[in-house]
Amino acid sequence: MAYNVFYTSIPVLVSILDKDLSEETVMQHPQILFYCQAGRLLNPSTFAGWFGRSLFHAVVVFVVSINAYAYEKSEMEEVAMVALSGCIWLQAFVVALETNSFTLLQHLAIWGNLIAFYIINWIVSAIPSSGMYTIMFRLCRQPSYWITIFLIVVAGMGPILAIKYFRFTYRPSKINTLQQAERMGGPILSLGSIEPQPRSIEKDVSVLSITQTKNRNSVYEPLLSDSPNTRRSFGSGAPFDLFQPQPRLLSSLSYSRNCKDN
Repeated sequence: MAYNVFYTSIPVLVSILDKDLSEETVMQHPQILFYCQAGRLLNPSTFAGWFGRSLFHAVVVFVVSINAYAYEKSEMEEVAMVALSGCIWLQAFVVALETNSFTLLQHLAIWGNLIAFYIINWIVSAIPSSGMYTIMFRLCRQPSYWITIFLIVVAGMGPILAIKYFRFTYRPSKINTLQQAERMGGPILSLGSIEPQPRSIEKDVSVLSITQTKNRNSVYEPLLSDSPNTRRSFGSGAPFDLFQPQPRLLSSLSYSRNCKDN
């Protein structure tokens, strides 16, 4: 059986509604937005970590499923269904672990998706013409199936929980510190305890400005530029321009406007 994207996409898509911090905490510590703007949360190392985690989970699901049914007289479809079930269970626990603010919609997406997985496969297993006829019924009656699922979840989540505990305890980020303060229900930390160092801020801002200068070419135009559309959206006042125009460009613009007035 192919790895079904439908079962695994819903919890991940709904997780975009998750909030790392509450609005009250962000309003009290607005400088925490600097970490998002400077790319400290979404960067190549973050994507590399999730890619390595996915490879680790794939190896866990494959190794546990193959070894659990190595001496069983099972069909290929049964082993594939065991591996797919392990992926669904593992994904549900991963999304639940990484979610900070649970809502009703997120609970429905995580656990409702898990229940819908079994309901749909039970219905398909009841169709004689389908390739997985009676497979789900046989698997759910086997204790080895549930033991295999338990081993997949434990082997896949154990190292992740250990790494997460180590990072939250010994190397917490600024956001982790505020999250811990929110969960304990105590007073929010003082502003100075999470404020980044001025030197690091100046360094990151200078890097960002250099990058923006390099990315500008002949066809580049900022979103908030001196254009008629921007003037209409901002009113009769001067438009908000993120990038100051060059002096040469200013002189050419003033010359063209003087020619039109004459």
